[in-house]
Order: sequence, then structure tokens, then C-alpha cells
Amino acid sequence: MINRHPLLIVGMHRSGTSCLAGCLESGGLTLGDVNEYANFNKRGTREHEAIRDIHDSLFESAGASWDHPPISQISWTMDHVDQLKDQTKAFDNVAHWGLKDPRSIFCLNGWKALFEPRYVVTYRHPLAVRDSLVTRAEVWKQPMSSDHALEIWVAYNKEVLRQTEGTPTPYIRYDVAPDAYKNRLAKICRLFGLDIEKACEFYSTSLTNFTANDEDIPEHCRPVWDELEARFVS
Repeated sequence: MINRHPLLIVGMHRSGTSCLAGCLESGGLTLGDVNEYANFNKRGTREHEAIRDIHDSLFESAGASWDHPPISQISWTMDHVDQLKDQTKAFDNVAHWGLKDPRSIFCLNGWKALFEPRYVVTYRHPLAVRDSLVTRAEVWKQPMSSDHALEIWVAYNKEVLRQTEGTPTPYIRYDVAPDAYKNRLAKICRLFGLDIEKACEFYSTSLTNFTANDEDIPEHCRPVWDELEARFVS
């Protein structure tokens, strides 16, 4: 039997998507053949690289990239849909399966053509994301300005909010106290039938390297931030 309800872990890059994916995978969510180590993700990005490549190809076809996201949902070709079919066959008869890729929030048309996806959202303070992106870009020798980093944060999170509007989607904030994170993680696991104890075992405060104060939210980020916070506490 084909499980047509994948759980898509969505959120802006550097916002705890890898952490949340690792926790949920430990709790019983099947993610397939994922990356388990990266320089900026010591426990891996937890991304299914073949599916991520499909998303990257879609971005490229739309004249976009992960750091210059499209301004609207991307149109899928039949070839891309067929590729997704092929890559998700392995999840037939899997009780709980899903995907982590921040790009997926702009690529939902193809997913919705094949499945009825569910979502879980992770978000993080914009200045913490900015600092993480800028630091990583320096290491990659591909400098990124602070303004650009914040523009990306706004673009991804606005699309997350838009796509999950009116859906029963749980939100989790990455940069909260460990107990608060685990409490919300436990609620998410109960909602999706996953093992709470094993999910919490994956979580580590060492995965959070940048923090910021809520009072420092940039003005142009504030409306998006306030809506993310409202959905987190709802």
C-alpha cells in the first residue's frame, strides 16, 4: 500500500531543519538515504540528495537558486514528476516517511500532484540565521551580505507561512531552551505517531551555534517573525 501522506520538514536554511529531521528520523520517520555528515551539520543535513537534486534542477529551470529563491511556486515538468515518482517508490509500504529540504516549500506543486503532504515547520531568529549564513559563506569563499541573508530569511518564511495557512501544521522554534524544544518535539511526535524518547535522544544543544535577542528583530523582518511566533504558541 502506498502511503500518500509524507511529512515534509520545512523552514529556512540554518533554522534547525537538520536537527528536527534527525530527531524525527530517530523517532521512526523514514527519510531514506540521507546525508549524515557535513561541515556545518556535524550530524548531517539529513537530506535525501537525489530528491534535493530534483528541487535544485527545478530552481535552476526557474532562474533561481537556494540563495535567490523564486518569487512564486515553481512549475514541474513531467520529467521532474517522473523523477520524484522514481525516488519515492522506496517509501511504498512505509508507515511513516518524509523529507527534509528547505527548497521544498517552493516546489510543492509536484508533491501535491502525487501526494497529500503534511508539514512541520521549524524557524529561528533572523539575526541568528543571518550570522550563520554569513559565516558559512565566508568559509565557502562566497561572501554574502547581511542584508541578502535577511532577504532570504524573509522570502523562505513568507512562503512557509503562505503554504501552511489554514492547515493543521505544528511549528517549532529552534533557538529556545532545551526543555522547551523537547516539549514541543514531544507534541510533534505524538501528533505523527513517532517515538518521543528516541527523538529527544538525537537533540543536542551543540547543534545551535548562534543566538540573538528577540528585541533585535529587524523592522522588515518583524511582521514575518510575529506571525511565526503566533503560530508557534497557537
